[in-house]
Amino acid sequence: MGFSLRDVARTLGVYPAAVYWHVPTRDALLAAVVESTMEDVAPPLGKGTWQDWFRELFSRYRKAVKRHPNVAQLVGAQLVSNGSLSPQMIDRILSVLVSAGCDESKIVEMYNVVVATMVGFVTLEFASLPSDDPANWAAQLQEKTHAIRALEFPTLARHLPAMANRAFIVRWQSGTDAPMDSSFVAFIEVAIAGMEQVLSRQ
Repeated sequence: MGFSLRDVARTLGVYPAAVYWHVPTRDALLAAVVESTMEDVAPPLGKGTWQDWFRELFSRYRKAVKRHPNVAQLVGAQLVSNGSLSPQMIDRILSVLVSAGCDESKIVEMYNVVVATMVGFVTLEFASLPSDDPANWAAQLQEKTHAIRALEFPTLARHLPAMANRAFIVRWQSGTDAPMDSSFVAFIEVAIAGMEQVLSRQ
């Protein structure tokens, strides 16, 4: 994200001081963008099972990023730096984990699983494509993918027709143009099944 607040001011047609009045730094602006995108991601508490609550959380996050795909690459960095700390979202996640019977000794690990599940798949799905000549890049990737030799990589070659442009690494469009709906559902169900297993063994 190569820009400055002066660039923002220029784009808006205002003096830089007008932008600095609202946000003191570039990082503060990025944090505000992420915070705004995630504002309504955490569902209300008190309805449905804990599994359904997490399904809704993950789906709402994906919908928010789908509306603003350029934010996908920002979220991880902002969460790492705590620039977009959302006490309400954190509290709700913890509350649902507690209601699911999560032991205090496991709460940190399970919370990290939830956040990683929420952010990880979607970050990959909506990752930005190369900005320099994207059409040529996509054509080269397609050519490289179709040139995979069956004798050298037999398993990949057998599954490649189904995977091409629908699976991570062997695709040339982002989730904006080629959504990975069924894979997202599978990912969430595997994550929730894993959480159920951990909670049942406490």
